[in-house]
Amino acid sequence: MTGPPELRDLLGDDLPDEERARLERVHELLVAAGPPPELPPSLAEAPDRGSRPPSWLPRRRLGAALGLAAAIALLAFFGGYAVGHQSSGNGFDTDRSVVLGSTGGMLAKVRFGERDANGNRPMLVNVQGLPRARDGNYYVLFMTKRGKPIVTCGTFNVHDEGRTTLRFTVAYDLERFDGLLLAEYRHSDHKDYPLLKGKLA
Repeated sequence: MTGPPELRDLLGDDLPDEERARLERVHELLVAAGPPPELPPSLAEAPDRGSRPPSWLPRRRLGAALGLAAAIALLAFFGGYAVGHQSSGNGFDTDRSVVLGSTGGMLAKVRFGERDANGNRPMLVNVQGLPRARDGNYYVLFMTKRGKPIVTCGTFNVHDEGRTTLRFTVAYDLERFDGLLLAEYRHSDHKDYPLLKGKLA
């Protein structure tokens, strides 16, 4: 007897990493919820066509009552789903976090999630106080060793208000690095200019 198909087989390889991670979290919630309860024997057979609704409920109100009951059940389901996501920080369980700061009001907070079965690790990045990078410039987040940028986690830009929240996925072993560096890549000379640093505990 074969088990259910793997989620990866059903989704294929065409989805972006962020969308795949979101669907995997929803899949895990559904698996954790388990199968629905067994159908009670009283509902195993359809009622007789001649059966009537309860006499205390006027026929014209029966449809409205059934619709209301369905709406309440739907709200309860999605309400529980939303509470589950809020309790884990917008669907993000933090394994460790790093704060990158400097003078001038620029700040970045990076949260790492647990590695999944494939060895990928989600990252949630919140930045504030960054000026909008223009003229082909953008920001780059690096993993560092002894203060030197080694590998890239991702690139991004911000609007004029200088804050944004991003999700990256990396497959790096965090134990191989000792910090994070946020730099601005400048198109004019093709160089990275360090802005914020933080130690990886």
